[in-house]
Amino acid sequence: MFEILKSKGFTGKVLAAAGERHEYKAGNNSTHGENVYLKYYDRAGIEAANAINVYQQFADKREMPTKYGKEYTVSRWFRHYDRDVAGPDFAKYGFIASRNLEDVSGGFATLRLAEGADSGELVNLKKINLKTNLNRYGAMLTYTDEADIFSNDDIQVRYREELGQHANLLYEDLLQNDMLSTNTVMYSGAATSLATMGVGITADGTLDHEYKISYDFIRRCEMKLLRNRAEKTTSIVTGSNKVGSSPVNSAYYAIVGPEIKFDLDLLTRGKDMEKEFVFIPAYKYASSSNLAENEIGQLHDTRFVLSETAMVYRGKGETVPNGYVGELSYTGEIGRDAKFDVFPILYPTKGSFATVGLKGHNKIVFHAKSPSEVGHSNPFGTKGFFSYNFWYASIITQEEKLLKGLVLASR
Repeated sequence: MFEILKSKGFTGKVLAAAGERHEYKAGNNSTHGENVYLKYYDRAGIEAANAINVYQQFADKREMPTKYGKEYTVSRWFRHYDRDVAGPDFAKYGFIASRNLEDVSGGFATLRLAEGADSGELVNLKKINLKTNLNRYGAMLTYTDEADIFSNDDIQVRYREELGQHANLLYEDLLQNDMLSTNTVMYSGAATSLATMGVGITADGTLDHEYKISYDFIRRCEMKLLRNRAEKTTSIVTGSNKVGSSPVNSAYYAIVGPEIKFDLDLLTRGKDMEKEFVFIPAYKYASSSNLAENEIGQLHDTRFVLSETAMVYRGKGETVPNGYVGELSYTGEIGRDAKFDVFPILYPTKGSFATVGLKGHNKIVFHAKSPSEVGHSNPFGTKGFFSYNFWYASIITQEEKLLKGLVLASR
């Protein structure tokens, strides 16, 4: 049976896994718990479970103590002069931007204190509680002793790699799914909802560009983030245990999939001979230091991060017009049930989202049992398994700062 390394402060990634433990006789202490020697096949699973860090790098880490149930609660205060985040004016202008001059100057009279005043306007504070629940996730692989005896593959390595990859993808998918649940949304073109993405597009495809990612759309996203008081990211979660941080270039970071990257590469502004490419690929940066993981380039104040696993709202947009010959991606058969596919551009800005780990248990744990271990469920010594599990919860801590831009993209 594997022995799991002890470590502190981890909220989702693997620190270490199974293997024989050997304390160093020289007495040089590790910076993360006990000194441990791991067999090479254990390292394969650990490395696979740490391979991709696209969404995790932008998530804050929080920790919940044991013995207090599975529900995690955090409080948030709002400034008394800010607009109500649930109101229509906030959706248009954010917290405090674009205030009407007459409304502001007209309010001075109620705040002016007369001589000898013993009271003034009352200031109301607002607090809300945000809640989430911890859940346990995991998977396993079973195998027989004959697979170990007769296979040309080193299944001790291969199976651990497979489980590590599975754990890594599952954790990233959980994060992505929860980030995409934000209600702070920007729609391209004339759309006002997911279902109207593509409304007004003509069969000849001449209006396709209005719904694709564009220079103006990204600037509109940035303006919304500024109005919503979103801070630019200056550091990301890094390191083998994913609790450290590394500096990155100050910017808004947006996560996109391969389809949007395809359109980004050809993005221009201006007309005719004045057109210029506005997307700067990362390989053209003056300096290649302080890049986020999978960073691919920059447009205005936004730096883009590529996610191979980016999810798509498949067939959730507007109905594709009959006879459509454009280049936008859609699902279904034109003339029957075809609808446009909708692609998210995710802006997880500083402090907008966090994962919650269980204190003392907040790491991916690997287990294994050899076929040679005979028991009631394995009376002939022919069956073994590998498994992993972890506790996970997430919380959108400042929803107005977690922006989801929706566009259509080339197929």
